[in-house]
Amino acid sequence: SAFGRQRSRRDISYDKPSSSHSSLSIVATILRPLKDFDSSYSSRTPPQIGDDWKYQIIGTVSTKYSVAVEELIATVKRTEEALKSRKTRRMMAGGMSDGEKVKLQLYLDHREFRSQVEELGVDAESVEGFVKLGQLTQEAECLFLQSQSK
Repeated sequence: SAFGRQRSRRDISYDKPSSSHSSLSIVATILRPLKDFDSSYSSRTPPQIGDDWKYQIIGTVSTKYSVAVEELIATVKRTEEALKSRKTRRMMAGGMSDGEKVKLQLYLDHREFRSQVEELGVDAESVEGFVKLGQLTQEAECLFLQSQSK
């Protein structure tokens, strides 16, 4: 799945600076099939169906995405705790730990995912899985703001 590939592509490196943009190529692929279908067949969708089908698909995708993010955050927290207890936790030159960099990237990806959802005419805040995704990545918003002020 796109979510598994996204998690496996995370390159955590002590040498790598924190990102200030989303994983656009990865995030864009998540809803690409839905966007392609919508652009090709939206004019053929009966009015009584409306956009409900988009909400259902985005709801399912968002729920799976939020589960993958939740698992990744849990792994990052366990790793940080293990490293902290061994006193081997290293900090980046900019002061951001690898765990913080992962969380920041998840926040940026969430923002891009929101943009992709809204391009489809779907109110992201009315999708339960999307709301959960926002809650999971909210902690990293301050990291984003800090990275913008540097």
